Amino acid sequence: MAKLSPLQRVKRDFGTKDALVDQLVDRAERYDDESSEDFRGRLRRVSNKKLLRLQTVTTRLANDFGTKDALVDAVAALKFPGKGNADYRSAVAGFRASRLLDLHD
Repeated sequence: MAKLSPLQRVKRDFGTKDALVDQLVDRAERYDDESSEDFRGRLRRVSNKKLLRLQTVTTRLANDFGTKDALVDAVAALKFPGKGNADYRSAVAGFRASRLLDLHD
């Protein structure tokens, strides 16, 4: 069987792109001053491939770590085993969840 395209995966797993966007509006990170409607509009213009990647990141963050702070702690613990590092932790705390997951892996 051939590999499914991002559009086919969105239709299979979520029905429509809007259904996927609706799930991501509450879970994904957005700018501090951005409203839900602005964020929803911005997500609607994003490619299906990027939306699927964002869905994977938010699901993995919620299932494996619970919160972004727990992920930051895990990344800092991997970088500096045993003692941690407050400066490093504060530096990576501003990273997006996808970048933090990449660092963790």
